[in-house]
Parts: sequence; C-alpha cells; structure tokens
Amino acid sequence: MNSNFFYEDGQGKILDEQGNDAIKWEEEVDPYNLEELDVQMEELAEELSQTEASGKKYNAYSDSQKSVFYYFNRIKLWKTAPSGRKANIEPRTAQIWAKRLRKDPSWNIYEKQTNKSFFDNYPQATRQNAVESLTEAFEGFSLKETAVGNFILHECNLTMKRVTLQRNSPENLEVRYKWTNEWAINSDMNYLENCVFVDEAGFNINMSSFNERRTSNCAITAKDVIALEIREPLKPKKIKIAGGRKRKAPAGKKTTKGTVIGHYMRFISKTLDEMEKFPEMKGFYIVMDNALIHTSQDITTIIEARGYKAIYLPPYSPELNLIENFWSIVKGAVKRSQFQDTEDLKTRITEAGRSVSRKALHNIANHSVNNFQKCLNKEPL
Repeated sequence: MNSNFFYEDGQGKILDEQGNDAIKWEEEVDPYNLEELDVQMEELAEELSQTEASGKKYNAYSDSQKSVFYYFNRIKLWKTAPSGRKANIEPRTAQIWAKRLRKDPSWNIYEKQTNKSFFDNYPQATRQNAVESLTEAFEGFSLKETAVGNFILHECNLTMKRVTLQRNSPENLEVRYKWTNEWAINSDMNYLENCVFVDEAGFNINMSSFNERRTSNCAITAKDVIALEIREPLKPKKIKIAGGRKRKAPAGKKTTKGTVIGHYMRFISKTLDEMEKFPEMKGFYIVMDNALIHTSQDITTIIEARGYKAIYLPPYSPELNLIENFWSIVKGAVKRSQFQDTEDLKTRITEAGRSVSRKALHNIANHSVNNFQKCLNKEPL
C-alpha cells in the first residue's frame, strides 16, 4: 500500500512530497448532496430573517428554526451566536441548545416544542400528564417529573400549584352549597349585571432586584376593568449596629410603614370613588374572597357606608371568583415573553390588564356562573 503526503505551501497551493502540484481530482457527483442542502438552508434562514418574533407569548420555535440552527451549528460548525441569528432565535436559547447538543449529541430538541404545545392545549394538565404525552410521542423516551417541572418553570415561565385537600372537603362542599343558595338563588346578586370583583395579586418575574416585584390591586366587572393599581415595594433600609456595645444596645422600636389592610382599604375607597361616577352602579355588590385583609369589619363598613354591599366568597373557591381567572390571563401575558428595553414589570402589568377584552371578561364571568350548579349539586370544583 502506497502512502502519499501532501501539504499546503501557505499560498493556497497543495503540493506533494517533491514540491509538485498535487493531482487535481474533481468529483462530478456530490454523494451527500451537500451543495443543494446548503442552498436550501440558506434560503430557509433568509425566510426566517424576514419573520419578526412575536412579543405576546414565550417563543415557541418552529421545526424550521431548529433545523437551521442544528445545520449551521453542528454540521457547518459555526459558532453559537451566528447560528442562532441564522435561525432567528434568542441568544440565550441558542446557548442552551448548543451546550446541550455538545454534551448529548442524541438530544432531540423537538421534544421541547411538543411539551410547550401540550401545556398550551391543556393548561390544567399535571407534570405526570406531560411525561405520559412525551412517552407516547417519542418511542423509547424516558423522563422524570422533576425534569418536567424545571422545564415548565425555566423554559415556559409557568408555575404549578398543588391543589389543597381542603378545597373539596365535605365541609367546604356544604359551605359552597349554602353560599350559592343564599346569594345566587335567593338574592338579586347577578355576576353579569351588578357585581364588582376586587382582589390583589403578587407578581415576580424570577429576578433578584426588589424593583422587579409588584403587588397589584384590581377591580373588575363582567364588562370592564374598573381600577388597576400597582403598588411599589418598600426599599430595604440599612441596619445600623451599635459598635462594640451592640450586645447591650436596646433594640429600637420597629416602625410600621403601613399595613396591607391599609393599602387595601385605600384601594377600596378609590374604587368606590370611581364607581360613584356612574349612578347606575349604585347598590352594586363588591365581591371578595375570604382572605383575612378582606374580611376586616372596617372594609365592610366602608363599603356599606357608601351605599354598596359586601359579599365574601366561600373558602377555597377560586372558580367562583371571576377575578382569579382575570389574574391568570394577566400573568400569562406578563410572564410569557422577555422584557424589551423600554419595558419593566410595572408597564407589562399595566399593558396586560388593559389587553383583556370585554369578551374575555364576559366569558370568564359565565364560567363562574356555570359553576353555581356544581355547588348546588355539591360537586367538587
């Protein structure tokens, strides 16, 4: 067997051991059709570059984007950043994909899209449901529930809540039955016509800065958003230590910068001020859950003194509270895409609240009304 050695002379020429030009060899047929594949991927990348990413939800990348990224990153051996730009994906996502492909070449990046689509179609699904869905979609697939939980939290910016056992206990089923019978059947209360739902919600986009946490109060009807208030958090204060006598120094009296009940009372007053601009809202019911800050006698007194009526929902009954589904829509809009340079948590909450349409409000009100019959039948919610 003869072996020939060739080298490059630094000027772009390939020479043999004697310094002669290497024999030119041309392959007429490309056995792997790489030239055509390269053209197709370039054309696909050009199409993707014309597509603007939507800011309405988390990025659900298409199979075309994944194919382009894989081709340029693993076949053409481009660096991560230009491969991501070719595929029109976020830089951080490109870094995650490239790292995973290096560590696990057999990784199927299409599984992520399957998981996102599953939770889009079945938002009430559990982590176990997601594992079963992936097992059916991909032969030989194996995954733990904890991995799905991490994916939901970090990739989809969603959180999972554990349903409490007390929610559908016999005692609470009985309480819901009595509440529905008293208010929905034997009173003039009407969710669609004469009720204002008031509640607060906390927002936290997994950021360390205290400026990225907000508490929002809101009042809505089945037709409109009456009031939406975003409360700024208190800035942390530096703690002074009394030098070498710190062990003997008396503890300073803790000062209170206002209570949660105080904030809520002020918001209720502002909401009632807004309602009084519309005489037809006089006598409306103010519907709240049974949280401790809501059931204060001071809150009830303020509401009744202004000519309105206070109603407190039974415990563990979010399906009866129209505003709970409203918060679900708002939080979905807030958390499912990255912030732009001109956005922060406060502006995102405001825009998300305003984006909820009257049709959506009417639909979620009907959803709560439809649950009245379940309460009368003492069925779980």
